[in-house]
Amino acid sequence: MPMSERSARLYQQTLDDGFEEGFGAFGKPARKSAAGSRLGRAYPPLEGLDDEPIATRIPRGDAAGWRRWKMTSFDPPPPPPPAPPPPLHEEPAEPAPPPIDFAALEAMREKARKEGYAQGYTQGQTQGYGDGHREGYARGLDTAKQEAARLQELAGSFTAALHGVDNEIGQTLVSLALDIARKLVLDTVAANPAVLLPAVRELLTTEPALAGSPCLLLHPDDVALVQTHLAGELEAAGWTVRADSAVARGGCIATAASGELDATLATRWSRVMKAMGRDDPWEPADA
Repeated sequence: MPMSERSARLYQQTLDDGFEEGFGAFGKPARKSAAGSRLGRAYPPLEGLDDEPIATRIPRGDAAGWRRWKMTSFDPPPPPPPAPPPPLHEEPAEPAPPPIDFAALEAMREKARKEGYAQGYTQGQTQGYGDGHREGYARGLDTAKQEAARLQELAGSFTAALHGVDNEIGQTLVSLALDIARKLVLDTVAANPAVLLPAVRELLTTEPALAGSPCLLLHPDDVALVQTHLAGELEAAGWTVRADSAVARGGCIATAASGELDATLATRWSRVMKAMGRDDPWEPADA
């Protein structure tokens, strides 16, 4: 039957004691102790071994490399450690992520950058065009309004200037026309003195008639002409004729106790100028 651990230690100790007693001095036979005798009786010697001393069977050179022998334990081997319990629920392992392709990522980043730049450029261009169009339109409209106001002001000034020019030109033309008319009257009187006769008849028929020795004053060169053509009418009206060098040719003055009628060219000219709203004087050349 197998020995217990205590029996094995006792057996090992006994062998050690016997070995020390047997090899206390090399070359001398061992002396058995009482324990060795008891062990020998309990465990008879192994078969095949004689009674020759152990010292005679171990060479001296081999004794130097001796080491203690340990008996193999006869204890039963310990039971194996219990296996770990299986996991309650084994989740499938996640697949390993694919390796990162940095070149592809860089290409994607560059593509996204270009697309973003293009989109931003297009949007910016569109928005900038719209903003610029609106701003330009507003500025153009404001400039047009300013130019229109300036042109309107210039047009007003031009209109005023034109009116002024028209007025000035008109006045100049009127003055010119009056000068021409004055010249024509003088030329007509010089060429045809008989133009005085209608003026004399007008004085004779004026109402109320002059009373109190009416007298007709004429230029000396016109007395003979009037007496020749209007002598009967003057006599019927009771008028007398008298020459007066202060009266210009072509005109006459009727005087009486009741008043005076002026039909000279200067007076008749003044009446025409007053009707026209002007004050151009009569300046007869032969006054």
